[in-house]
Amino acid sequence: MTPNKLTAAIVCAVALSACQQGGQKNAPAETRIDPGNVVAFINGTPISKKAVEILAADLAQRRGATKVPEDKIIEELIKREVLRQDAVALHLDQQTDNAARIDNAMRMVLSQIAAESYSESTPITDADIQASYDQQILANKQTEYKASHILVETEKQARDLIKKLEKGDKFADLAKKHSKDPGSKNSGGDLGWFNPQQMVAPFSAAVTAMANGEFSHEPVQTQFGWHVIQREDARDQAPPPLEAVKDQLRSMLKAQRLQQHIADLMAKAKIERTQAPAESKPAEAAPAPQEPPQ
Repeated sequence: MTPNKLTAAIVCAVALSACQQGGQKNAPAETRIDPGNVVAFINGTPISKKAVEILAADLAQRRGATKVPEDKIIEELIKREVLRQDAVALHLDQQTDNAARIDNAMRMVLSQIAAESYSESTPITDADIQASYDQQILANKQTEYKASHILVETEKQARDLIKKLEKGDKFADLAKKHSKDPGSKNSGGDLGWFNPQQMVAPFSAAVTAMANGEFSHEPVQTQFGWHVIQREDARDQAPPPLEAVKDQLRSMLKAQRLQQHIADLMAKAKIERTQAPAESKPAEAAPAPQEPPQ
């Protein structure tokens, strides 16, 4: 449980105590608890060993190998409990803003508990993961390309190079002599294997439109300059092995299943909106970052 979750749980206890006890001060927040599972009573309200375990696990996750002594954890929970009781005694939980905060905190914690319970009751099986792998990865094979390019400053330079290629000059020799791309110049413009998403759009479009062994007869302009491109080969990109993406697929399926469960609950619920959502302009989609040809 994260700090926010734990804080929210404590806030929820304030609300539950106030509601269930009719506003009585310092009323026990927990009932039917085995005294053997209690580490402290504060004005009659128990702090359970389970509460200590939850906070200890949270701190261990945050601090790694640094272990917090149990007595320090108990001391922290005692401090939180006396503050909780003080808030109830001062009727802070009944103030409008605070009540709304408590309501939101309780809603957050209980909705998370419900989501966790649903996920535990409908586990993702190996068969589910295999089916997703077959559908999402194996059925959507991508093509990757091997190409070379010559990058120059102006369109005229690019057209002059194209004329030389059409006369029979070697692409690699021209790249070594004229290209301004330091990453590929010394290797004759060779970019190696790449998938189209790795390159800027005009470059990828030109490569995919060519045949193997063909060079571009028109210069290709990108934000990096003018390109003369030669496509050398194409092949199906090898999919990642199942084990490499198994955890990712499990998380994706878990999220999809939970979202469908929420949609089903909302479809069954009687939802009455008393205030229409404010109209807002749709946000402009930011362009996806692109890598320059290297």
